[in-house]
Amino acid sequence: MKNFDDNLEKNSEEENDKNLELMDNDEYNEEIKEKTDENIELAIKNGNDNSILEQKSNMIENNAIKSDKSEEELLARQLRDFHRNQIEASLYVAGKPLTIEELSTKLEISKKEVEELINDIAFDYLERSTALVVNRVGESYQMALKSEYIEKVSKFAKGGAIAEKYLRTLTVIALKQPILKSLVVKIRGSGAYEHIKYLLDNVLVFAVKKGRSQELTTTDKYAEMFGLPKNKEDMKRVMIAQLGLDEINNEETQT
Repeated sequence: MKNFDDNLEKNSEEENDKNLELMDNDEYNEEIKEKTDENIELAIKNGNDNSILEQKSNMIENNAIKSDKSEEELLARQLRDFHRNQIEASLYVAGKPLTIEELSTKLEISKKEVEELINDIAFDYLERSTALVVNRVGESYQMALKSEYIEKVSKFAKGGAIAEKYLRTLTVIALKQPILKSLVVKIRGSGAYEHIKYLLDNVLVFAVKKGRSQELTTTDKYAEMFGLPKNKEDMKRVMIAQLGLDEINNEETQT
């Protein structure tokens, strides 16, 4: 038994000496270092993989945010277009000037958006080829027919056809109102007597006694029939602009 213990102790001492000898050996140390470096590189690699995964995750998240943002922008544009169409349709069916307040309240759209959209609509009608125009009448807006189309399409207007001869006389009255009947006759000729009677009978003009003659003005019916402002000065400004009379007057002044 004692021999066995002696042998065991001897073997242990020999093994420890061997291990100490190995630790002093450069090749052994180099081998350990290489294994350690490999582990470090592996750890770094794993770390990079995690970084890549994190970047991919961030990219997916960012794309999702961008997708959500794009969808929100699309919905916002669609809602804006819908509001714009509502305003345009309201102007079309109203047949009278509408205020920002009225449009905002009845359509449940903010006043700021109504004002922005109605200006967009007005500019759009000016830029494209169309028989319609959106006029500003004081603090209100109204969709109207451009004056140059009135004569030809009047037969389709509410109240039936109006002959061109009556429309020409009516245009003179509208542009120069209030105007004396005698002056209308002077401008349009003796046939204007019959024209004025027709216009009075159809409530398109109104006459007030003025000395030996009569003073003529247009009625609300005329303004509503052709989508013009009821205010006389506003009506004249709109008609002058639509008929290009400013340009004509400028040309006449230069010649």
